[in-house]
Amino acid sequence: MTPEQRQAFNEGAREMSRSAVTILTWGLVTGIAMAKSTLTLYEALAMSLFVYAGVSQLAALPLIAAGLPVWIILVTSFMVNLRFVIFSLGLQAHFAYLPAWRRILLGYCTADFSYLFFMRRYPTPPTMAEQRKNKTHLPMYWLMGMQFTNWALWQIGSITGILFANQIPNSWGLEFAGAIALVAIIVPMLDRASARWAAVTAAAVAVMTYGMPFRLNILLAIVAAILVGMKTDRSPKGLVP
Repeated sequence: MTPEQRQAFNEGAREMSRSAVTILTWGLVTGIAMAKSTLTLYEALAMSLFVYAGVSQLAALPLIAAGLPVWIILVTSFMVNLRFVIFSLGLQAHFAYLPAWRRILLGYCTADFSYLFFMRRYPTPPTMAEQRKNKTHLPMYWLMGMQFTNWALWQIGSITGILFANQIPNSWGLEFAGAIALVAIIVPMLDRASARWAAVTAAAVAVMTYGMPFRLNILLAIVAAILVGMKTDRSPKGLVP
C-alpha cells in the first residue's frame, strides 16, 4: 500500500467513524436479539461474522424460532436485502475494471453507510479511459477504509450484545434504541423524491398488513416500495429533484 493509498484508506475510516454511535447501537441491539433467540452462542457469533446484515438477521430470527422451512427464511432474507442489488449496480460502474474476486469482496463488505458516503463523494463513475489510466485506485482504498471501520464497529457492537445480553436489562428500551439507530441509517438515504415515496409506501403497507402471519407484511412492504420507487424514479416531472 502506497502512502497515497494509506491516506485514502484512513480518510475513509475517519468518514465512517462519524457514524460510530449509530453502528454500535444497531449492532448491539442485533446481538442481543440473536442471544435471546433460539440460536446457540456459536451460532449467533457465526451469524454476526458471516451474515453481516442486521435487518436480514432480525427478519430471519423469528422465522428460525418458529421452525419454518429454510426456503421461507432464504426468500425473506433475500427480499429484505434487495437494496444491496441496487448498491452493487451503483458500485459496478466505478469498479468494473477490477477482478471478479475483488468486486465480490467489495460488494460483500459494502453496507448502507459506506454506499451512501461513497456515492456522495464519487457521484460520477469514471470513463473506461480513466479506469485504464487509474494506477493508484484511491477511490477503492477510500471505500475499503469505510468498509473496514463499519465492519469492525458492527462486530464490536454485535458481539458485545451476544456475550452480555443476560446482563443488559430490558428496561433499557433497547428495541426503541434499535429503531432510532435504524432511522438514523435510513433517513440520510432519502435524498431523492423516489426514495421518499418508496419509504412512505413501505411504512403504509407494513402498518396496514401488520396482522399477516410470518411477518409477510414486511415482504409486501418491500415489494410495494420497490415498485413505487421504480415508477417515481422514471417519472420525468416533479418527482426527482
